[in-house]
Amino acid sequence: MDHYHLMLILLIGGFLLLGVGFNFREHEWGVRVLGLGVLLMLVPIALRVHLALA
Repeated sequence: MDHYHLMLILLIGGFLLLGVGFNFREHEWGVRVLGLGVLLMLVPIALRVHLALA
């Protein structure tokens, strides 16, 4: 799989998790899903930094 497709899948997954977590933010699991979405949105940035330094 190309790096472009991998980053696109991670970003779409992160946006979906952010949306679900924000929708259920009054529950504890919703806040955790929101945090997981934020972490998943930061993975492509870390991947690009890793590829740039390699």
